[in-house]
Amino acid sequence: MLRLAKPSTKSSPARTIRNMYKEWGTFRTTIDLVEMILAKSDSSIARHYENVLVKDPKAVELGSEIRKVHDATERAIMDLSGHKKLSENDRLLMRLMSVRNPYVDCLNVLQAETLKRLRQSEGGSAEEEVLKDALLTTITGVANGMGNTG
Repeated sequence: MLRLAKPSTKSSPARTIRNMYKEWGTFRTTIDLVEMILAKSDSSIARHYENVLVKDPKAVELGSEIRKVHDATERAIMDLSGHKKLSENDRLLMRLMSVRNPYVDCLNVLQAETLKRLRQSEGGSAEEEVLKDALLTTITGVANGMGNTG
């Protein structure tokens, strides 16, 4: 899949990619940006939305496949960068995420529950208006918390 093999020869594709990462600044910057975006994402949050909101078996299958690719990409990026944890070399990002994640994670859970209740509500009810306001609040909160990966 996306995993880099251990280089066995000087001309192996894995060695070439590792050399590109070490020697080509633009390539390294691109990989580091992908790593940052992956570090800000959480496939368990996507799974939660799916568990709460998705009923279509094909959509569940698609979500599972996307999470597999996401996780494989994480492993490949960590293998390439030599990191044990995504963006471990970016202390500021790690600190910001440790402060941000508890709040954004709660907002994601609230958003999924709000969407579920909105789908179940009767049109035009007072409860529906409150749920719509709550949904807009969670959307704004998650988007602000996620920053450039919102």
